[in-house]
Amino acid sequence: MRTTESSEDYLEAILRIRSERGSCRNVDIACLLGYSKASVTKALAGLSAAGLAEV
Repeated sequence: MRTTESSEDYLEAILRIRSERGSCRNVDIACLLGYSKASVTKALAGLSAAGLAEV
């Protein structure tokens, strides 16, 4: 999978949230990025399928 700017935004958000809180939930990413929870869930499914994130 080619990493897109959007994918990088999600991965950076995950890293930031995990470093601050120790864990990361879909709702945390949605809140930080200003996206809907459904959009985050769909994006994370794609990142997971590409081996870039673990859900």
